[in-house]
Amino acid sequence: MQALNPGAPPASWPPGLAGLRASPFPHPALHFLHSLARVLLFPAYWALDRLLVCCVPTPRTPFPRGLGHFLGTLLGALAALLLMLAALPLLLLGLLLWLPLQCCRRPFCYQPPPGNWTPPSPWCPTSDPNRSFGFLSANLCLLPDGLARFSNLQHSQKRAERVVTALLGGTKGPSYGAMGSSPPQADSLVGELVSALPGSLDFVCLQETFDVRAASKLARHLAPTLGAVIYDVGTTGFHPGPQLKLLGSGLLLVSRYPVLSVRFLPFPNGRREDALASKGLLSVQVQLGMLDSRRIMGYLHCTHLHAPEEDWAIRCEQLSLLLSWAEQFEAQSKKDDDAVAFSVLMGDLNFDNSSPDDAQEQEHDLFNHFTDPCRLGPGQEQPWAIGTLLSAPTLHFPVACSSEKLKSALEQEDGRSVYLAGPPTGTLSSGSWQGRRIDYILYRREPDTLLIPALERVTFSTCLAGLTDHLAVGLRLRVTTEPRTNPERPTD
Repeated sequence: MQALNPGAPPASWPPGLAGLRASPFPHPALHFLHSLARVLLFPAYWALDRLLVCCVPTPRTPFPRGLGHFLGTLLGALAALLLMLAALPLLLLGLLLWLPLQCCRRPFCYQPPPGNWTPPSPWCPTSDPNRSFGFLSANLCLLPDGLARFSNLQHSQKRAERVVTALLGGTKGPSYGAMGSSPPQADSLVGELVSALPGSLDFVCLQETFDVRAASKLARHLAPTLGAVIYDVGTTGFHPGPQLKLLGSGLLLVSRYPVLSVRFLPFPNGRREDALASKGLLSVQVQLGMLDSRRIMGYLHCTHLHAPEEDWAIRCEQLSLLLSWAEQFEAQSKKDDDAVAFSVLMGDLNFDNSSPDDAQEQEHDLFNHFTDPCRLGPGQEQPWAIGTLLSAPTLHFPVACSSEKLKSALEQEDGRSVYLAGPPTGTLSSGSWQGRRIDYILYRREPDTLLIPALERVTFSTCLAGLTDHLAVGLRLRVTTEPRTNPERPTD
């Protein structure tokens, strides 16, 4: 019998994914009924969305703009209202069908890559001592058109198509930086502002993909190139409180490496408009390769915290919950002999590390467990860190719609004061304004593993200029095996 090579790749790669069916329902009949319910709900949903489009002005097009525009808007609103009234019987029937189905729906959909798709080769540290992994987080504001207008954005379906193009273009870049930069030297800055997405992305976490059509479009087009997609995440329907969740979490995760386990838990403490969305924590376990006979695992945690600026206590509670949930998920899904390469938390946390208004969140225990490479301490940023939230009134300015021009503007203090959102108080500080960095990628090393994640590069990308009100944040980690120390020589 031939001996097995302990450093050889696993015999079956990618590993079996028997537990991850594509449909969120255990039976095809339930899936069909859910699709039928959505068809019945769509006319009223579309009419309400059109009514909001007619009634909600944007900073780019202040309302009203003259008699002709006013009459056109009024007629459009009237037509949308009549359609919504006509669709009420279908709405009631759809709700009667949709609400009970949420009790047996798994809180996510799974889009597997096509059968001819080839995942990255499994990492075997005995023959390949280190490997780099690329992460990206971006808030896309893919809300229904009427709601997106509150952020001065429109046409969610068209924006989703352009986001797909941008993301797929980013996968074809070099391993370092989208501006053709070389690997960072020991004395170089870790952070970089770039006008394109970083190359060689392995994991992508997107927020605010609330529109189901846009999320499905992203999943269909990204899976053939980037790999498995977890989308339409959230537990909708009635919740304790009682609360009615009409929107999902808006989270979407793409992984080039095989996904083994997925869990989503909703936050129980949403308030005001956020109470309508099923925000929470999406946790995913992926297999990266083999270390001798041990599986090499990676853990990804994606979230989007409570948005209203004054509700710091709710965000602090959510931070405590997600920290506990992340540790629980890793403990339950990990085998005793697994080697863990990284645990990464990505998402829009809706607070920054520079505004005094966010001091409570900045002091949270989360930052004692996860490393934020962009911060020196509570309220202190790295010199190269930059804000990720753009100023809504400027989103349609020519500069803000061009990735190259926006990058050039943000390199200057005057440009940052114009195109980056100001502090929650609305008053800029006397010093140089770096903006509100509310989009994070944090990482930590597991204490009981031989693998060490080390930071290579952080990128702030303007590639999605004109498509969303956030910059995309990239992170590259190089994971190496821990050097073995030589035993001390016995003394004479």
